Amino acid sequence: MTWLIIYTPKNEEKCSELKGFFKRNKISVKIAELEKDADFEPSDIPAKLKLYSHCVFLCDKAPGKNEALAWGLALGRGLMVYAVKSEWTKRLQKCGSLNDFESFDRLLAYLENNINGIAVEAKKKEAWKKLFDTGNPFTGDSLAVHVQKDNRDIVQTYVDAGMSLNERTSLGVPMLNVAIRAEQVDEVKWMLEQNIDLNAVSGDRGYSALMDCVWKKNLELTKILVEKKVNLDFVSNDNQSALTLAVGEGKADMVKVLSDAGACPDKFDALGMSAWTYAKLFKRQDLLDLMEKNHHGQ
Repeated sequence: MTWLIIYTPKNEEKCSELKGFFKRNKISVKIAELEKDADFEPSDIPAKLKLYSHCVFLCDKAPGKNEALAWGLALGRGLMVYAVKSEWTKRLQKCGSLNDFESFDRLLAYLENNINGIAVEAKKKEAWKKLFDTGNPFTGDSLAVHVQKDNRDIVQTYVDAGMSLNERTSLGVPMLNVAIRAEQVDEVKWMLEQNIDLNAVSGDRGYSALMDCVWKKNLELTKILVEKKVNLDFVSNDNQSALTLAVGEGKADMVKVLSDAGACPDKFDALGMSAWTYAKLFKRQDLLDLMEKNHHGQ
C-alpha cells in the first residue's frame, strides 16, 4: 500500500500533518505540490500514478489542467481517492473510488479509525491482481496445485486475496489434507499456525487429516497433528479410525503415538472389527501391548 498526497501551497500544513500520520503508521507515502512539482508535468502523470494505490487531494480551488488530469487518471486507474468535499468532488462522485469528507479533520479522523481495514482491502486487491497477472484462477483446485508443490508465496497470495485455507478442491478435499497427501511437511506446519479446521473430513475418502497421515504412513506428520490435539477417534465412512488404519498397516510406531495420546482401540468398523480385534487377528501381541492401557474389553 503506497499513498500519494497531492497538495497546493495553501494546504502545506495539512499535508505535513497527514504525512506524519502515515509515517507513524509505517505506511509508504510521497507528497507532490501541484504548482511546482515537476512530477506532474502532463506527460509524467500516467507513469507516476502507477506507483500508488491511494491518493489524497488537498486542494481548495478549481483544478488547473494538470490537476484535473491527475484527478481523472487517479480515479480512472482505480486508485482510492480521498478529498475534502467541494463542487469539484460532487461532479466526480460517479467516476471511481472517491471518498470525500466535510472537512480535513473528518478526513484525517476517518483514516485514523480505518487505516487497518484500508490496508487489508489494499492487500486483497493487490493479491487479486497478482493472481490475475500470473494466470492463477481463484478456485480451490488451483490453490491445491500450489499447496501440493509447497509454493508458499502463491498460497499466501490466495489467502491475501480472501480465500480460506479451509477451502476444498472440487472433490471435497480440504487444503490441509491436500498438503498431507503430498507429504509437504513444511506446508502442513505453516497451515497449522493459521486459522484452519484440524478435523475437516475429505469428501472423497471420508478421511480426516489424521487418517490421511496414517494412510500415507507418515510418522512425522502423524506426530505433528497429534501434538495439535486433533480428534484421535474420528471414524470414516466405513467406521474406521486412524488407529484401525495404523494396525492394518502393522505400523507399531504409529500405533504407539496414537495410543500414547489416548486413541481408543475399541471402535468397531463396518465389518464389526476394531483396532484391538484386528491386532488379535494378525497375532500382533506388540500392538496389543501398546493399546492395552486404552482397551476396555472385548
